Amino acid sequence: MTLYGAPGPTLEILLEDPEEHDFASATTLLGNLSSEDAVRRPAGAPHSIAEIVAHLLSNARFNLALFDATDPASVRPPLADWPEVTAADWPQLRQEYFDTLATLQRLACNEIEHARIVFPATDNEPAWTVGYKLTCSVAKHAAYHMGQIALLRQLSQQ
Repeated sequence: MTLYGAPGPTLEILLEDPEEHDFASATTLLGNLSSEDAVRRPAGAPHSIAEIVAHLLSNARFNLALFDATDPASVRPPLADWPEVTAADWPQLRQEYFDTLATLQRLACNEIEHARIVFPATDNEPAWTVGYKLTCSVAKHAAYHMGQIALLRQLSQQ
């Protein structure tokens, strides 16, 4: 059995929806955010928006490395999965995240890559394709954290 994930066009929208079906896009949530607002941590919040974006970028880069690896099992997660971010880092971090999202969207829409098996089936697990990893490890993860970012933006406006 092989797990394929969402179809490419659906996955592209899950990663970044310019028409904002039901939810604000990453571009809307992050695009006009100042450096000061990005690194501000509302009282009681475990992370700033900038730290969450750095974490999302780390996760996306890790998955891209898995897709590029000859042996995905040899790819190790980053040591700094929640890197610290300063206000000076924000403009470049945000642009790198947007650029990485665009790369992931192109990958999602490439039918050959989308269906390529990253992890072969084992006795206990079905095979995982690039599309499945994009759906379950990138888009689902990003949706969770974009919800946090939306909440942090609301809290910072109070």
